[in-house]
Amino acid sequence: MNKLISFFSIVCFLLPSKQTIQAQDDPLKFAARVNGGLSTTQVHGDQISGFNKFGYTAGASVDIRRKASSGVQFGMFLTQKGSRRVPDPKNGDYTTWSYRFTYIDLPIIKTWDAQDWWIGAGIQPSILVRGEEDFYGNGFTELSYLELLPVDLGAVAAAGWKFNSLISTEVRLSQSLMPISERPDQPVQRWNNFMMNMAIQWMITLSVG
Repeated sequence: MNKLISFFSIVCFLLPSKQTIQAQDDPLKFAARVNGGLSTTQVHGDQISGFNKFGYTAGASVDIRRKASSGVQFGMFLTQKGSRRVPDPKNGDYTTWSYRFTYIDLPIIKTWDAQDWWIGAGIQPSILVRGEEDFYGNGFTELSYLELLPVDLGAVAAAGWKFNSLISTEVRLSQSLMPISERPDQPVQRWNNFMMNMAIQWMITLSVG
């Protein structure tokens, strides 16, 4: 009986609805989008709280849709992520250090649109370009301790506000779904087995098409 129910569930899922068939008759519409802005990030699990690491985010995406109320966005962004320990001079704490991780984000986002705003959610594989550290305030150098994985798979949520047909602003929140590095044999105090990137991207977007 359970197998029969499963079979009919699959059939119902695969059978297109009348609305879906009608929607497929509409032509696909493409719009190119150029994005740029600021990233505020942290690394969950490094014993530091707050989005204290600032960097840039820039890239482009394409919006594909058949109807005005929903679509899919495919993008490619160069984004600086990482974390920063903020000193507390009032309490005699001058210790500070930073991690800076540069990734190529490849978000795939399903969007739902109103007249002046939109929201979206999806997945985001990120390819590591470089990892850097600054422990002594002398500038960033290559990582000496962490060994980051080459790919960071995450989830992303987004929201945007349309000023007009060409210019909009948007914010994206992304979170790793898996640890960004293997646990070392002798972890230091600030190490956690589930270190994951968390990033907020604040962007201005120009749309063409």
